[in-house]
Amino acid sequence: QDLYHFPFIDKWYQGEKMWGLHDAAIKSGALWQVLFFIGLLELPFLLKLANGTVDGTGDIGFDPLGLKNDPETFARRQVTEVKNGRLAMIAISGMTHHYFL
Repeated sequence: QDLYHFPFIDKWYQGEKMWGLHDAAIKSGALWQVLFFIGLLELPFLLKLANGTVDGTGDIGFDPLGLKNDPETFARRQVTEVKNGRLAMIAISGMTHHYFL
């Protein structure tokens, strides 16, 4: 089913099904690295949470291109981003459902 097979994958995984990859990734230590780096990305949000300045949007103030300058366009982009996230969740659930069949 795969288009390409990385040569180093056989060292970590021995033909597990998709739902078995979680346990194999935990044993190899790969998911601990992912958890650590995602935790680092969440650090600014946690600092805002500790200060009590969270506004509920998850906005940490990173806007180097000035995309928030036009409120109407920004509101449209926010809705587009929510729809994109929902579509991604549906796509992932469809992909995992395919493996369970």
